[in-house]
Amino acid sequence: MSVQGQSFNYFQAQETALRLLDKFGAAGEVWRDVPGTGPIFDPGDPTIQKTPCTLAVLKFDNKDIDGTLIKASDKKVYIAAKGLAIVPVTTDKLMIGGVSHSLIRVMPLNPAGTTVYYEVQARN
Repeated sequence: MSVQGQSFNYFQAQETALRLLDKFGAAGEVWRDVPGTGPIFDPGDPTIQKTPCTLAVLKFDNKDIDGTLIKASDKKVYIAAKGLAIVPVTTDKLMIGGVSHSLIRVMPLNPAGTTVYYEVQARN
């Protein structure tokens, strides 16, 4: 994408987002259930894969809270994509300050194919 001969540097935007998340964000973890590794007829108990992440927790604007799709207690969370070993999905859990949250919605910000961060709607 260019404006009057200048192209947008998505890598620099990703670096800026990560720098801001590092400075103002917090440590968290994405927890994912991984099926047991035994034979198909008896795979065994699932295990939890814990993936560390850098995140920033915000509140939704009052105008966005409708009580159904977005509840007043929901959190808007930005998860840094750089260094994240997995892509968060709605079947994962997000640990914020030792509290487990369900992922209601996951939306990547990925201009020109470069994922900068994931915006997550988290609910506990």
